[in-house]
Amino acid sequence: MDNIKRYNYFFQKAHLITKRIIIAEMKKSKEKNRPFLTVHNKICKNLFDYNTSKYTEILRSTYTESFNLFNDRYSYYQGESDDVIKWILEDEVFETFTKVHTISYDRFVTDLAIESSLKEAQRHYRHYKDYYELIYDLDMYDNFFFQDFDGISFASSICYKKMMDIKYPYLVTERKESLKSEKLRVKQKDDIPKTSTGVEYSTIEILNSFTDDEKYLLINILYSLKTDSNFAFTDFMKLMRIVGTYENISIFNKNPKSTTTYTKAIKGIDYYSGDGQLKLIESTLNKLSSFNIEIVRLKLLRMRTEFHKNTRNKDK
Repeated sequence: MDNIKRYNYFFQKAHLITKRIIIAEMKKSKEKNRPFLTVHNKICKNLFDYNTSKYTEILRSTYTESFNLFNDRYSYYQGESDDVIKWILEDEVFETFTKVHTISYDRFVTDLAIESSLKEAQRHYRHYKDYYELIYDLDMYDNFFFQDFDGISFASSICYKKMMDIKYPYLVTERKESLKSEKLRVKQKDDIPKTSTGVEYSTIEILNSFTDDEKYLLINILYSLKTDSNFAFTDFMKLMRIVGTYENISIFNKNPKSTTTYTKAIKGIDYYSGDGQLKLIESTLNKLSSFNIEIVRLKLLRMRTEFHKNTRNKDK
């Protein structure tokens, strides 16, 4: 078995074993009624700890140069992933490995593959947290693909949308209403006056209608999404335009953490209480509906669901 075949074989084998272990852990935890966040954090930690102690630390300390070369492979080659791995394993990595080897090169390639597979599993499972939470809540393990969707975010996938509809039936109604509104907007589009650059006045009016409180809430959400791989750059640009200005500029003149602006933005919806929370969520959702920023819309919908859940619990 040549290097690339060996690497791919053990990468995929480790991937399938990890997938089975995670599914088993999720099912066992669901039977014990554990909250998903607890399960998710435990699985991520176990993956990290196991990979670090069994593979990463040993490879890094014993075969430092070879390990670093492999991880920096795209600095040496460009091309398809399989080709780059094949070339680096046959040349630079092999050359440095022969100077310090204590195991066979086949074993080293196998360990590299498993280490890379476990690292990729950690990344994927962490970034797809919301997707796997739906699977956990609904016991829909047929949707447990354990790989990124090709060319789209998981929030745009059919599986995710179907699971969201099952968990939150009101989304179906909202989508139908939104479709009706969109059809009406398209029908009236030709009658809407435009600026000299072709931008509809209605779009500018909506952009300028966001209140400071709505902007602070969106800033809070924007900050929470900074490491989310599913946060599209186009959505980031749209949000920057929406929250780009706010009236209260005291954050520039005082200790930032002592200003109301900072407090509202860092606390988000938790700054507000009672019906004030719901009104802010609803008004932000309503204005944001024109701009197709799905990842933020879903966060606001979850906030609304959480508000109603907390309200029902208080009434019991």
